Amino acid sequence: MKTFGDRVRERREELGMSQESLGKAAGISQSTIAQIERGRNQGTKHILSLARALSVSAEWLETGRGSKHNSAPAGKSKKGEGDGLFDQSNRDTAHRLDEEELLPPTEEEFAYVYQLDIAAACGNGRFEDHVVVKGGLAFKKSFLRDKGVPEHAARIIYASGGSMSPTLQDGCVVLLNLADTEPRDGKVYAICKPDDGLVLKRLIWDFHPAVGRQTWIMRSDNPDKIAHPDKLLPPDDRTMIAGRAVWNDNQL
Repeated sequence: MKTFGDRVRERREELGMSQESLGKAAGISQSTIAQIERGRNQGTKHILSLARALSVSAEWLETGRGSKHNSAPAGKSKKGEGDGLFDQSNRDTAHRLDEEELLPPTEEEFAYVYQLDIAAACGNGRFEDHVVVKGGLAFKKSFLRDKGVPEHAARIIYASGGSMSPTLQDGCVVLLNLADTEPRDGKVYAICKPDDGLVLKRLIWDFHPAVGRQTWIMRSDNPDKIAHPDKLLPPDDRTMIAGRAVWNDNQL
């Protein structure tokens, strides 16, 4: 009776792949491929990546049952097999795929972004990001690159209050780029103020009657301007821009 390792080896040879080339395609070491084919490694956590690399169905590769290739159109099923994605065999396969996808993130793919305590991040005009770490979140490195955020400059805070609603809801996750501190008109920044701690505000370059000229204004997105009026960005050295907000978990 053929084993999982036998099917891996036979399909690899059918495609003319070496153990090394299969390993590269599946993101697995050559030695692990060799162990799987010899039956010394069950390889259950590698089923999905191996199935993709070998262009076969994960169910067939693992059990030898079902169709070797995923030939049925998406959302369709063969007669007598149930209703596409909702039949039992597909639910079982989906469960195995979910388990594969829930494997712990690897350092090669993900960066751990530290979470800062929004209340304690500022004091006397200084931004103490190295003393207020409270856990963090894993972000794909490719996502950070797409957002233009260097890994070393990525930080997470949680929005507090409703001044930036509806853009930033109270308690939502906000990703900061600490390397982006030059103000740009219309962008949202984390601003370190000695009296208010770390606040999230949109910076607007506009005329302000209090100074009689163009200046940087801290503006809340909340339309209630009585509760959340525009304020001048203080020009003294007690106030600093800690970084720009580049993403939040309200985006759908």
